[in-house]
Amino acid sequence: MTFNKIVFGGILVLVFAFGVALYSMPHSAFASAVSTLAGRDLTTGSRGDDVADLQGLLGEQGYLVMPVGVPFGYFGPLTKTALASYQASIGVSPTGYYGPITRMKMVQVFTTHGWMALLASVNR
Repeated sequence: MTFNKIVFGGILVLVFAFGVALYSMPHSAFASAVSTLAGRDLTTGSRGDDVADLQGLLGEQGYLVMPVGVPFGYFGPLTKTALASYQASIGVSPTGYYGPITRMKMVQVFTTHGWMALLASVNR
C-alpha cells in the first residue's frame, strides 16, 4: 500500500491514518464508501448506510466524533456540523448539506490524495 506524501507535517499522519482505516474496512464497506461519494444527496433527517459511510469518512478525517452509544446511520446535528467543518476545509460553502458540489469536491480531494485509487484497489 502506498500513500501520497504531503509536506504539511501533521497531515501526513492524517493521510496514513485515513489510509489504514480504509484498508481495514471490509471489502463491502469500500464499495459502499465509493457509492456514497457518487450517491444521493444527504441532509438532516436522512437515514441509511450511505449516511453511516459519510459519517465514517468524516470521523476518519477527524471532523466527527460520535458519542458512545449513538448509532451511525442518522444524519443529525452532529453530522451536519461535522460536514460543514469539512466543507469549509475544502473550500465549499459550509452548509452541512451533502449534495452535488460537496460530492464533486470530495471526489476531487480523495483523487488528489490517492484515496480513490486506494478504495478501488483493495481486493479481498
